[in-house]
Amino acid sequence: MRVLLCLGDFGLPVLAALVRSAHRPVYVVLATSAPAPAAPGVGERVRGLLRPLLWPGMPQGTPPALRAHGVPALLDRSGIPRVCGPLRDASVLADVALRHGADLLLSAGYPRIVPPSLLSTLPRGGLNVHPSLLPRYRGVSPVFWQIAAGEPQAGVTIHRMTAGADEGPILSQRRTPIGERDTAGLLFLRLARLAAPLVTETLDRLARGPVPELPQDPAEACSHPRFREENACLDWTRPAAELARLVRACHPYPGARAVLGGREVVRIWQARAVPGEAGAPSGTIVALWRSAFDVVTGAGFLRVRTARSEAGHRFPCWGRRWPALAAGEAFAPAPTAMGSDASR
Repeated sequence: MRVLLCLGDFGLPVLAALVRSAHRPVYVVLATSAPAPAAPGVGERVRGLLRPLLWPGMPQGTPPALRAHGVPALLDRSGIPRVCGPLRDASVLADVALRHGADLLLSAGYPRIVPPSLLSTLPRGGLNVHPSLLPRYRGVSPVFWQIAAGEPQAGVTIHRMTAGADEGPILSQRRTPIGERDTAGLLFLRLARLAAPLVTETLDRLARGPVPELPQDPAEACSHPRFREENACLDWTRPAAELARLVRACHPYPGARAVLGGREVVRIWQARAVPGEAGAPSGTIVALWRSAFDVVTGAGFLRVRTARSEAGHRFPCWGRRWPALAAGEAFAPAPTAMGSDASR
């Protein structure tokens, strides 16, 4: 099967799987094109080895399987033509599909709307790879919202593209549990690795004949808005378990946000909920140890293990004192709630 690809975050695993399969990507539309980074020097390599030991949980960079600059390199090796940027003109994409003899359009993590009129020009229409178990968590930030909401499982859905975003009938799904330590980065990587073989298996089935397509149940559907910076704000009046999920949902970007002493913005990277009661207001630091500190929440304590301020302070401090971090100091209330409710 000849495939016109629109690639975003899932790009590299899906493209690599298709190149190895019997299906031929004939043209690729990239959401972004990132140049390969410069090779790290000796000092940076040493710091890269030490950071996980000194500050566990700090973001360590994009895993090789998801690095955007790997896509152009693979396309060059495979001789597959590409274009980068939004192609909103359906006639341009239709001409590309016609010239390259594409049977099907496949969107994998592509963050822009594909013109619906294009789908009718392709013999097999279009399919989309979505990182949730549709009809739940439609929209552009499903991984964040699934972790923040405490869902026990996530998954990948391949569905028929229609005029409504993420509303088309389902061809295939694959599930994975969400562990208590899963961050958005870890879950996204696992979903990308699930998506790659699921795409080739689904295309194999399509090549053999019609595939059953299950309509989505509107009564089960929910969608959330695009993730924004205000969704990363910690509201200390909320239960500790909820805040711990938000910390994981904001890792590796942008980090759960709090304001210490009303002046210093702090990003919390690793934390967990612990039971307990305190006679102090929510947001107050009540205990400070060498490798953790406890903050009062609406229910229990949030035990913070790794944090960094925008002023350059890190916790654990390892000899470099963080002046504002002490028992009795308090984080300011969040300016906004953790996030919007799901819309049905």
